Amino acid sequence: MIVVVAALKGGVGKTTTSVYLAALAAQGRRAATLVDADAQASAAEWLDGADDDTFERVTVVEAPTERLLAKALGGIGRDDVAIVDTPPGHERLLAKALESADAVVVPTRVGGVETPRVEAVLEMVPRKVPVGLVICSARTYTRDYQDMIAGWTEADVSVWGSVPERVAIAAGPEAWLSVDGLDAYRGVWRRALRAARES
Repeated sequence: MIVVVAALKGGVGKTTTSVYLAALAAQGRRAATLVDADAQASAAEWLDGADDDTFERVTVVEAPTERLLAKALGGIGRDDVAIVDTPPGHERLLAKALESADAVVVPTRVGGVETPRVEAVLEMVPRKVPVGLVICSARTYTRDYQDMIAGWTEADVSVWGSVPERVAIAAGPEAWLSVDGLDAYRGVWRRALRAARES
């Protein structure tokens, strides 16, 4: 199963979402692969530098070009799971990843400029591939958050989860994944898994 974490805009929680989903995927299976398709290699750096038992069964593959991405995804076995961290602003590479996706997770934040970027990603997702949003750093008590959820619901776009702003999220290689963060992303992972199996 291949889950693509897709965003055309940076700073929305894409790499954090990818890392947490890979960790959760590895908890339920023999192993998981995190395919880092971003030339900045933030996800790969995070896992390479982390002294965190959570990552013991996560393999990292760097694939910042279309050829390397195709090779990496072609190597994912039928019973394996891969999480793909896509680069921001690279539509061709994102489109290549989406061709292989069994499910797509779109991280976003509450704010005016976010909606058009999410809509652009949603238009790229192949028709029969399930897709859901995860709202990162969400101030769930605000009117803006409630309006955003209502808007996506009205547009018939699934919201697979929200990660509240108050949830502690490890900020990179020097820190372990937080239990709260794993709990917040667990629902997103379960919904992505279920959607992929049902499609």
